[in-house]
Amino acid sequence: MKKWTMTITAILLIMMVSNGYAKDVQTNEVAHIIDVLKEKGVKPDKWTIYFNGELGFISKGLGYKQAEELKRDYPEFRWAASEDESGHYKMIGKFHHKELGLTEKVTIITYPQKEQLSSYFIYAVEGPVNTNQNWKEIQRLLDSRIRESVGGNPKIFSCVTGTYGDKMVVDLYSQANELVQAFSGVPVEELKEETFVSLSAYTEQWEQAIYTGHQNKMNLQVALRSEGLGSKTTVTIGTPIITSEY
Repeated sequence: MKKWTMTITAILLIMMVSNGYAKDVQTNEVAHIIDVLKEKGVKPDKWTIYFNGELGFISKGLGYKQAEELKRDYPEFRWAASEDESGHYKMIGKFHHKELGLTEKVTIITYPQKEQLSSYFIYAVEGPVNTNQNWKEIQRLLDSRIRESVGGNPKIFSCVTGTYGDKMVVDLYSQANELVQAFSGVPVEELKEETFVSLSAYTEQWEQAIYTGHQNKMNLQVALRSEGLGSKTTVTIGTPIITSEY
């Protein structure tokens, strides 16, 4: 049995079709995003890097056996499982690395599809932004998890969140454009609301990229949300796209 995924058959892509895969996990992109946010007066709070994989189709009952084997392979993780009335089974494992100041999280979801069960996983590593971030060690950890699970060059998703604090951002759209320009990015799609703005863009600074629903190449997404006049503004930057809530 191969650790993490046992018999993965393909990489699970999120809503998009990729034009290629990253050669390495780009922790330097996360570090770059953090540096840009600081330069623009944003206090970066948290970073996340994650990838997905499919377990494929399995016979009913096997998914639970795989879950138990996974728990035995990684006893240092704390595991919790749940199942709803429709037969969707979810198991989440977490492990906190005190020396690196980060947390690993594995989510395995198994759900009925006709007479079989389909199963996939999401691996994530996340941590608070601090001055002692050891990106080389984080890179080694990610590389080892990729080898143990999907192998090859999977699509890696990264995200950094932060806030402007007490600084009032009057024009969210202008501020979002300023952040895109800081990465030498060219906007390809946008969403504008009174208290929320999202810009999808493409920058040649990063190799990894995907295509939007309108077939525009992108590898950078910037989102700003205001909680109202005089309140803080939340900033989320992801590559090649933000897949978490923002």
